[in-house]
Amino acid sequence: MSSESGQRLPMEELKRRNAPQTMIPQNCPGKEEWQELLHRLDELERHTAAHTALLREASSRRELYPTQEQTEALARDVAQMRAELKQAGKKKELSVSPPSLETALSVLIWLALILLGTMVGMVVLRTIWSGLAALWSVIKLLIP
Repeated sequence: MSSESGQRLPMEELKRRNAPQTMIPQNCPGKEEWQELLHRLDELERHTAAHTALLREASSRRELYPTQEQTEALARDVAQMRAELKQAGKKKELSVSPPSLETALSVLIWLALILLGTMVGMVVLRTIWSGLAALWSVIKLLIP
């Protein structure tokens, strides 16, 4: 037999080169270690299954969550409400303005009604007073 360079090698050298490589002994796990590794693998499978189920549920509910536009609209509404609440919390400035024409007319109508009611009341009282005076003069004539 010849080698790559064309030289003939002795048979022992060929056997040595073609002999299977000696395997370096590795530390293989024992029975307890295998049981522990299998137990960990089962735990990983359970966690993976749980996470997969959660991801499926979350992806099926994706439509229920607000979109970016809805979130921005809500943020604007909240900012507007906060501004209104802040403004409502401040003291209002005292402003005096002349009454409107409706208010003035309403007050005048009420005053006129009160005056008319007073006049009618006075007429009624005057009538009662006159009646009592006439009754008194009749009683005075009857009593000697």
